[in-house]
Amino acid sequence: MYNLIITFLFIFSFVCSNGDTKKINEPKKENKPGGNSKQTVNLGDKQAIIPATEKMEWAFGRNYKTFTPTAEDIQAAEEILSACYNKEVTGTVNPFFGRKLEDYYRQYVGGLKENGEKIIYINCFCYIMDLYANQWKTELIMVDDGGNCYFNVKANLDKNEYYELMVNGLP
Repeated sequence: MYNLIITFLFIFSFVCSNGDTKKINEPKKENKPGGNSKQTVNLGDKQAIIPATEKMEWAFGRNYKTFTPTAEDIQAAEEILSACYNKEVTGTVNPFFGRKLEDYYRQYVGGLKENGEKIIYINCFCYIMDLYANQWKTELIMVDDGGNCYFNVKANLDKNEYYELMVNGLP
């Protein structure tokens, strides 16, 4: 029993402590300043841009400013998300357990850190509960646990890297 508890704690701490910054070896995209243009962003059926709220210091840090991601911002965030997913599934512990990235719904929230860096908080989930069927495209969905069906990550568009990958509880 002791070994089982130690093993569980080790796996749990490994999955939950994956907040290290991961540099992606792809060329950085050129970002235009601002990001609040009236440009139309064509999103897929499983994608939504959610406006940042006042109380999102947990995502962007103190003194952040909001911005609405452009089509280029979403594309850059998707490339970072794809690199994140591909790196994590090839690791010793695969937190996604065979789920495909294209099966996840995505919510994008834009924020500018105090130092001006563009961050997109990407919230992913594999299905929409009936409770959120009419809200997921306008409100950020937060769940407790839910296994690897729910994960989120922060994409730094200026540094072309992801950080603070959080995969909800083990299945």
